[in-house]
Amino acid sequence: MALPMIDPALFDQIKTQIEQDTVIRKQLDQILDDLNQQVSFTQGLLTRIHSTPRSKYAPLLSQLEAGIKQEIETVGKLSAFASQYPYYKYNHKWTRTIQDAVATVILCAWLGGMSTDATPGEVGRLLTLEDIGQTFNVPVNLKDSDAFHITIEEYLLGLISVIDDLSRLAVNSVTLGDTAMAVRISGFIKDLHAGFQVLNLKNDILRKRVDSIKYAVKKVEDVVYDLSLRNLIPTQEGQASAASTTKPAPPYALRPVQIRQTPLAQAARHALPALLAGVFIVRFRALVADPVSAMASTLPVTAALQVAYAVLCLPVAGGSAAARKQKPRPGDGGKKRGAGEGAAGSAVVTALLSLLLTLLVSPFLYAAMVLFGAPFLTHGAHTFLCAAHLAVLALFPLFYVHGVDGAAWAAVGGFGAPLDETFGGLVGGTLGAWLGAVPIPLDWDRDWQRWPVTILCGLYGGYVLGRVIGGTLAWGKRF
Repeated sequence: MALPMIDPALFDQIKTQIEQDTVIRKQLDQILDDLNQQVSFTQGLLTRIHSTPRSKYAPLLSQLEAGIKQEIETVGKLSAFASQYPYYKYNHKWTRTIQDAVATVILCAWLGGMSTDATPGEVGRLLTLEDIGQTFNVPVNLKDSDAFHITIEEYLLGLISVIDDLSRLAVNSVTLGDTAMAVRISGFIKDLHAGFQVLNLKNDILRKRVDSIKYAVKKVEDVVYDLSLRNLIPTQEGQASAASTTKPAPPYALRPVQIRQTPLAQAARHALPALLAGVFIVRFRALVADPVSAMASTLPVTAALQVAYAVLCLPVAGGSAAARKQKPRPGDGGKKRGAGEGAAGSAVVTALLSLLLTLLVSPFLYAAMVLFGAPFLTHGAHTFLCAAHLAVLALFPLFYVHGVDGAAWAAVGGFGAPLDETFGGLVGGTLGAWLGAVPIPLDWDRDWQRWPVTILCGLYGGYVLGRVIGGTLAWGKRF
């Protein structure tokens, strides 16, 4: 009796998988080679700070920002490619390079670079993990997705590298005659060292690197001690006069809203605008024939689609603070499902409260439309339902993500908020409704020119267009 043979197709399948994995690794290597070259170039520019007086930082910072811009583009390519594959299978290939890239951005910002309209550059500014994510336009510290992101460990290791560079800069700044810079670096490094002591670190590599900070602290303390012996430390009067000439604190800077990175959220963010447009197109003939009836019957459908969009895609107002969960104790692992159900319940409650606020603000939008020329003595129901559609489309998502935060709404009302899907929808919907009023007074005698059909067309079209552009091409930009 012949013994059974092993199926040769088994090894053919394994060979195919190995070849596919090799192709992926080669493509990653090509992207990372470019990123390594760009990071090395930026690091080379950063070494010039040790021989450059602070008064001549401006041209050097411009070169650094140009180099960092190339890093950002390459990290974007890496994110787009790596997000197609399991994160923890390949992240060992890029984690060191990402640490170095993060370090270059943090150090450039600390030296006074990486300024924006809302956040002017100043020496001593420390970028947070969220700031790093916005700079590179990639997610940070993802927990519910396997996509590419910057981890807390990469941020902290990059920050430790910056501490090493600053301890060297403290010595060289004294050589250049800038004793105030050495004192400032000393205080900054000691504050970071105290902050690291609070962390309960489990990563062995990170713990060893944190232990090395004490040597940087001692190095800068020795520099400051020598300065104090020679009476070279700036006096309190000098520091007070310098503080009196500094610029006032920048106004409240609202951050762009990031869509959730779950596959369901990403699918919904693309499907729901198409559904909104489809609902309006299907109901257009009814809208022309009987605007009041069509708007009244379409409004609940629009509200339901907006609620689904908010719950699936948008962060809950105040959710960033609530999301910081404590480390579970032994035996608490079974409670994770309850926590997830609580988060879903919070999203639903927030959506209902946002709908209530949207309903309350509709009369004010009605009054605004009347002031801008809408009929007052006639067509009252037409105008109010149009205002309700405007509120549900343009304001409901903003209520969901910002709640009743006065500073956030001041930034939105003053057009100082960064563009994202929520604010882009408001801008696009408002502008579209305004442009939609143009055809009404024209003497074409068309049925679709009746009030407020064209305004509603502009509102829906402008909202969908503004939401898509605000979430993609113009994300994070400001007026």
